[in-house]
Amino acid sequence: MSFRNRLRFEHQLAALVGLLCLALVGATVGGAVWLERRSALRLAEARLARLAAGMAESLDITLRERFREIQVVAGLEPLRERWASDPTMVRGVLSAMRATAPDYAWLGFVAADGQVRVGTGGMLETLAMNGRAWFETGLARPNVGDVHGAMLLSRLLVRTEPEPLRLVDLAAPVRDAAGRVIGVLGGHLSWDWAIRARRRLLDQDLAGTDLWVLDRHGRVILGPHLGTAPFGPARLGTMVEGGRGTFAAVIDGEARLAGFATAATGERSEIAGGDPGLGWIVVATRSDAQALAPVQRSIHALLGLGAAAAFAGIALAWALGRRAAAPLRRMTEAANRIGRDADATTLPRLDGAREFVALSAALRSLLRRIGSTERELSDAALRSSRVAAYYRRQIEDLRQVAGTDVLTGLLNRRGFAGPAEEAFARARGGRGGAAVLVIDIDHFKRVNDQHGHDAGDAVIRHVGALLAGALRDADTVARFGGEEFVVVLVDLDAAEATHSAERLCVAVRNAPIGHGGRTIPVTVSIGLATVARRDPDIQAVIARADAALYEAKARGRDRVSVAAGEAVERAA
Repeated sequence: MSFRNRLRFEHQLAALVGLLCLALVGATVGGAVWLERRSALRLAEARLARLAAGMAESLDITLRERFREIQVVAGLEPLRERWASDPTMVRGVLSAMRATAPDYAWLGFVAADGQVRVGTGGMLETLAMNGRAWFETGLARPNVGDVHGAMLLSRLLVRTEPEPLRLVDLAAPVRDAAGRVIGVLGGHLSWDWAIRARRRLLDQDLAGTDLWVLDRHGRVILGPHLGTAPFGPARLGTMVEGGRGTFAAVIDGEARLAGFATAATGERSEIAGGDPGLGWIVVATRSDAQALAPVQRSIHALLGLGAAAAFAGIALAWALGRRAAAPLRRMTEAANRIGRDADATTLPRLDGAREFVALSAALRSLLRRIGSTERELSDAALRSSRVAAYYRRQIEDLRQVAGTDVLTGLLNRRGFAGPAEEAFARARGGRGGAAVLVIDIDHFKRVNDQHGHDAGDAVIRHVGALLAGALRDADTVARFGGEEFVVVLVDLDAAEATHSAERLCVAVRNAPIGHGGRTIPVTVSIGLATVARRDPDIQAVIARADAALYEAKARGRDRVSVAAGEAVERAA
């Protein structure tokens, strides 16, 4: 007896209602928890996206302003004749620039021969800058270099930041009054400005938030783990293509949310020289656990409330189950007395619910009908035996019909089996030769595609009729399905069977079919195999003929191909 059958109805009803309560409460609480989590994660993602965008904007603004200053000062008309002739004035201009924008670690004018003629604070003067990328490129056009370490200036400058000095190079060509390039105005922008901007934004944000700046290759140039590449090429490409957005990823073994924004992309062109195109990416991250911490208390309260509601529902379901099952218990007790107690001949009338009233009335009526039902069963048994005999006759008729193909009226695969096995047995017994032809209509799919399936059916009937009319009465032709036919030729050797197959090819080729006002040319390919001693059954002969058919198809169709080892192929 199964576990369910050992339970009383009231227990099953209570369990069912209780499960429904649990499912409803679970779905409600689960949905509320999911919504709380999703809302918290979306808020966190939006905050991270804003933080990354703020950092990117800070980088863009500072870099754009400094780059514009370099280009503007390099092109000032009053200075065109002073760059090479008045180093004192040039030094004053550069010092004023650095005082106005302390983010510059160094500014200087480098002559076309590569020698530093003027430098702020006298630093680097007389040193050669030949081979430096910013100088060589600056001779041709304004340019910005990516973040790099500072060797010379780190020993000359006094800084408050604990991190090593790193610079962003800015450069623009300097021309004289005739327009000739006489040197380069270069500036080394201290990366401390970006460090301070990062620190300021993180101080304003929630604990556990981090900010990275990546270069165009995905390496960290600001933030923890400098020089590492925390993201793969696929993620990096998505960020570059998207420009701004959010994503979730596992970073250093921890599930984190991230917002990103691109900076210094070169897309803004508010100034003559264009913005620098360094391709930086700012990424702000925060762990999932910290993002969800504010809603954990609400989630716990929802879970507690859901558990209380579920227990209350189970208790109510138990009480309802006992009350609903009481009439059934009375009915069961009365039914057990029938047949044991002479006075118990019927069942009581139940009340309490319409279904119970209907059940008691139906059972009382059932007891009254039992006697007459037995007689009806006897009559039904007699009728059943007569019907069974009728169906046996019908089945015999269907077996005969089952051997015929509906479309062509030829034998089908089932009807073909008997004559084919008989011909095989005769050939193996030495009472005459036998050959099998496997015939396939060429390009039949093209007929269906170009003329429709009705035309395809007409072609199949046409070929079937041609084959049946061209064969002897002793031969057997059948349609195996689709556009494939199989023929058994008896009392013929291989040469005679090949000749008969070629006649079939010619007969089909010379009898195109007309359909829908159009003439459809039809050809067939035939594979031939004769019964040999090595063949265990007729299916082996059919298989060799089928292989020969594929050879005929491969050789160009509309031909007969004889199975290997029996005869040389002959085109029809």
